[in-house]
Amino acid sequence: MKFKDLGITTPQDLLIYLQKNVKYGFTHGGKVFTEEEPTFMENFNKFYKIKLGKNLIKSGYGVCWDLTEFERLFFEEYGIEHECYFFLSFKNRQEGGPTHTFTLFKQNEKWCWFEFSWAYCRGIWEYETKEEALENILERFAKNCGKSKENIEAYKIDKVRKPLNAYEIVNHFMAGEKISI
Repeated sequence: MKFKDLGITTPQDLLIYLQKNVKYGFTHGGKVFTEEEPTFMENFNKFYKIKLGKNLIKSGYGVCWDLTEFERLFFEEYGIEHECYFFLSFKNRQEGGPTHTFTLFKQNEKWCWFEFSWAYCRGIWEYETKEEALENILERFAKNCGKSKENIEAYKIDKVRKPLNAYEIVNHFMAGEKISI
């Protein structure tokens, strides 16, 4: 995939492109599923498969998992230092719970949080250190899902290389490097 062909050469361009071309949700069998639907999570657990690269653009819909992998491709293509993370808060493995993936990247000797899927945090947030960024994002995540920070697991995650369903993707992310914040 060539981001330059899409007119994307900076992280700011990427954010603008996503705002114009991608909505929150997922597609399956030609049907669109969005959070407004009462059965969104049930359908998500049943039908979701991560959209990688051009498949995200073709569908026009994505969740944080899809978007983080798309962002990762951009930062890789331009050789920009970056890391991707997964936050997880659940009662037990069978019941699941809130998760979030996101990308941090380095720009002008600072660490920046690239956020698209959380509409209320959408943007590029700048921090002095990676630790400061992770702490701030963890606080926001904990507040968003009504959990204490101690009940949230954090992982630095490896690239997703094939379409995975919801259960498989969580297992993939949890196989990453567990970190303490």
